Order: sequence, then structure tokens, then C-alpha cells
Amino acid sequence: MKKFLLIILTLFWALPVSALILQGNAEINAEIAREETFNNVNYSLGSNEFKDFWTDPNHLANYSAMKAGNNKLADRYLAWFSDGTYGVRYKNDPYHNYYYDQNGKLFKVDVLNKPFNVYPHSSVAYNKYGVFKNATYVVSKYEQYLYDSNKKLMGHWVDNACYDNAGNVLMLRKNAE
Repeated sequence: MKKFLLIILTLFWALPVSALILQGNAEINAEIAREETFNNVNYSLGSNEFKDFWTDPNHLANYSAMKAGNNKLADRYLAWFSDGTYGVRYKNDPYHNYYYDQNGKLFKVDVLNKPFNVYPHSSVAYNKYGVFKNATYVVSKYEQYLYDSNKKLMGHWVDNACYDNAGNVLMLRKNAE
């Protein structure tokens, strides 16, 4: 029995430290997300930072794809919003999302602190002149918190619906899967 106990104790001490750490789910709420979102935020960029994207170079193709229900194209992913706007993420650029109005005019660019598919991450949105618009904390592919320039919660995306503080749907979207 002593020999068995000695073997067990030896194995216990030989385990790597990571084997002894219990892991659990971290819970994110709007306050924690707000703190993370505004950590090291740059409130302005150069006025010509996004000049090459002021007009969507693929507007007609993107609009046609939307009508056909397609949101994955050869070099980009598309997201369609219920207010008629749309977003473009180029496959070769995981750090930016470009948002256009119905006419293909840029109104917002998200600059991400990590690639879009690494969670959690935050993004700061700027208008086409590089002026801060809002910031987002992306918890996962299915959950995001959106804040205005005063750090007030503007919306909480869950799946493909954005809700206000009262639980009302503000907007819907269709993303590339």
C-alpha cells in the first residue's frame, strides 16, 4: 500500500502545472466588454487612411451577389444589414471591415486589434476621414457589444440581431458563414 501511495504521489508531482489548473467559462457582460473595448483606443487616424475605399470598387458585383443571396465571393466576405447597408471583409486583410451605403459609398471602417476570427477582439470604427465613430468588443462569432464615443452601449449583437438595452431589435444582418 505504501508503494502504491508513493507512486501516486510521484505521478502527482510529475504532472505539468497546466494539468493542475482548472478551467471554466469566463462570463462577459457589458461593463467588462466596455473596459476591454476602450483599452488603448486610437481616436483618430489620417484623413486619407481609407481613401482607396471611399467608393466600393466592387459595388455592382456585391449588389448582384446580395440579390442572389451570396455573401461569399472569391476574394471577400459580405454582410448585409436590414437598413440596406453592407459590409465587406477582404480575405487577404483580416484586420479591416468596410461598410458601405446602398450606393457603394464608404461610411465606416472597422480596424481590428486581432484578426477577425481570433476571439475575443475589439474593433474601432472610423468614418472615411479617419474620425472615431464607435467601438466594438467581439466576444465570439455570435456575440458583440457596440459602444458610442461616450462609451455608452449602443447595441448588443447576438447571432444576427442587434438589440438595445430594452431588448428591442435595432437591426438584422446576414453574414458569410
